[in-house]
Amino acid sequence: MDIAANALHLAVLPPQKHAHAPKLNRVGESSTKTGPLIGEADVDQLFDALGVLFGWKFTGQWGAFDESGVWMAELAFLTRRHLELGIQRCREVVQEATRTGNESWPPQPAAFSVLCEPRPEDFGMPGLEEAWREVCAHAHEPTRWHWSHEAVRMAGSAVGWWELTHSTALSAWSRLERHFIQEYGALVNRLMNGEQLAAYALLESDRNRSPADLAERAGHEAANRAVKAAGLPHRMSSAHGLTALRNAVDKT
Repeated sequence: MDIAANALHLAVLPPQKHAHAPKLNRVGESSTKTGPLIGEADVDQLFDALGVLFGWKFTGQWGAFDESGVWMAELAFLTRRHLELGIQRCREVVQEATRTGNESWPPQPAAFSVLCEPRPEDFGMPGLEEAWREVCAHAHEPTRWHWSHEAVRMAGSAVGWWELTHSTALSAWSRLERHFIQEYGALVNRLMNGEQLAAYALLESDRNRSPADLAERAGHEAANRAVKAAGLPHRMSSAHGLTALRNAVDKT
């Protein structure tokens, strides 16, 4: 049997518990769609995997199991799928260091927990900055644009196409970007959970808007329809469009 491969995959065989492992407070009864949250046995297997990858650099500092409970405390909110993702990233670090002739060192517990976080690229999605640029560039044509990934369109829709095409204040753009980051991250987590993407998350709702906001939006939308009907440029704003329409009426 390939010992290294066996150690690098979680839950291949039921692990043996260390008789002298500390009793830790953990949330093992909670679960997510990716599976139950990890326990001591999973951290034991993680130690085996990191020991194979980094050898004495890991075992020399941490030993053969989590005697201090530091790793369990840091990773208690994760599932086995998260650990597998973190181990895979450690493996990639070791492989890249080997290719370039550099030395690789094991991560500390807090750093490893970051490695376990899912990223858009893990699911064929564009990175966060790229996705935000795409939404900003094509918010005026959400139904015509061929989106790089459905999640980009869904996150943009959740932020609101009207807001994305009519906001001008810098503070408003900062708020919209934060909202997009939140929505896009939620979609990444849903994919991590094995869900199919369907628009139901934090979508914009008119119930959360004031009457003034709704009236302003209705006025802009009516102006934009009039601009389009008059054959004026597509990217002209509603305010400029109203001015152009008034000038056209004055000339008649």
